[in-house]
Amino acid sequence: MKSQGNIDTQGVGRTVVLPATLLFGAMFNLTLVVAGLKEFIIEDLGGSIADATLFFSVETLAYIIFAPIWGLASDRFGVRKPLVVIGFAGSALIYLIYGKLHSIPLLLAFRFVQGAFSVLGWSTVMAMMLDHPVHGRKGRFMGLMGASLIFGVAIGAPMGGYLTRWFGARAPLLAAAISFAVLAALSLLLRESPTLTRQLRVREILATLRSRPQVALPFSFHFVDRLAVGLFVVVFPLYIDSLGATDPALRGRYLALFLLPFAFLQYFSGRLAERIGAGGPLVVGSLLYGLALCGLGFTDLSSLQGMMVALGIFAAVMFPPAILLVSEWSDPKTRASAMGGFNLAGSMGFALGPIMGGWAFTTRGFAFAFVLCGVFEIALAIVGGFLLIRWARQARARSKN
Repeated sequence: MKSQGNIDTQGVGRTVVLPATLLFGAMFNLTLVVAGLKEFIIEDLGGSIADATLFFSVETLAYIIFAPIWGLASDRFGVRKPLVVIGFAGSALIYLIYGKLHSIPLLLAFRFVQGAFSVLGWSTVMAMMLDHPVHGRKGRFMGLMGASLIFGVAIGAPMGGYLTRWFGARAPLLAAAISFAVLAALSLLLRESPTLTRQLRVREILATLRSRPQVALPFSFHFVDRLAVGLFVVVFPLYIDSLGATDPALRGRYLALFLLPFAFLQYFSGRLAERIGAGGPLVVGSLLYGLALCGLGFTDLSSLQGMMVALGIFAAVMFPPAILLVSEWSDPKTRASAMGGFNLAGSMGFALGPIMGGWAFTTRGFAFAFVLCGVFEIALAIVGGFLLIRWARQARARSKN
C-alpha cells in the first residue's frame, strides 16, 4: 500500500498547482478590465467616474454578501468542485453579456451577479487548498496561494491596458469571458478531499464555527491588511503625484517595487511559518508593516524606493501565516465556511479602506492617512501577540493536567 506521503506527492498537481493556477486566473480577470474602464464605461457607455467606481464597489458588495453564504453551502452539501465550475462558468457567461450591454444600470446589476459567481469560484478554490496539504507543507502551499493571487492582480491590469489599446474598449471583457471559460474547464480536473463530510446540517456548521473563536484573530489581521490595501489604492497615487512623479510609467515602477517582493516572497514566508509557527511571523510582519506605513507619508521621492521594497517584504510575511492559522484552527468539516469568513473580512476591509483613506486625506493630508492605517496594523499586532502568548500558556497548562 502506498504511503500518504506518496499519495500527496502524486496528487500535488491537482490539489495544489491546479488550484493555484485557478486563483491566478481569477485575480488576472479581476484586474483585466481596470485599465480600460475609462474607455468602456465613460467613453463607450457615456457614464461618469462615479459609475466606473461603482463597477468595482458593486462587485465588492457581492463578495461581502455571498462569500459566507457559499462557504456555508459548500460545507452543508459536502462538495467543492461543482461550485467552482459553476462559479467560473457563470462569470464567463456574464462577461460575454457585458459586451452586449449599453445601459449603465443594467451593467451594474449584472456586475453584482457576476461578483456572486466569481467569489463562489475563487473562495471555494481557496477552501480546497486548505483541504488537502498535509505533513508539514501547508505553509509553503499557503505561500503559493498568496503568490498566485498577487501575481494575477499585478499582471491583469497592464494586460488589460494593452488589449484596450490594440482592440478597443470591450476587448478585455471578451478576454475575461474566454479566460473564465478556460478556468471552468480546468476546474473539472480538481480533486475533492476524501475528508469532506456529506450533508452537514447548517446548525452543526454554525455550532462548529462558534466552538473555534480563535479563528477570528486571522480574520482580523486580514481585515486590517485589506483595509490598508484599499486606503493605499486611493491615497498613494495622489501622494506620489504630489512628490513630482507625474509620469504614469514612473508611478507604475514604484508600485512594482512593492508588488514584486510582495509576490515573490510569499512562498518563503509560508515555509518560515512551517518552521517556527505562524503566529510569530504574522505579528512581527504586521508590526513592521504598520511602522513602515506610518513613515510612508514623511518620505521624499528619493527615499521612497527603499520604503516601497520594505513595505512589499513586510506585506509578504503576513498573508501565508494568516491563512495557515485559519487552516489549523478551523474544523476540517467547516473549512469552506471559515474561508468564506476570511474572505468576508478581507472584502469588508477593502471596501472600507478607500472611504477611510479619502476621509483621512481630506481631513489632515497624506501623512495622517498613512499613519492612521499604520496605527491600526500596530495595534492589532500588539493585541494579537498578547492573545497568542496567552493561548499558548493555556494550551501548555491543559497539557500538564
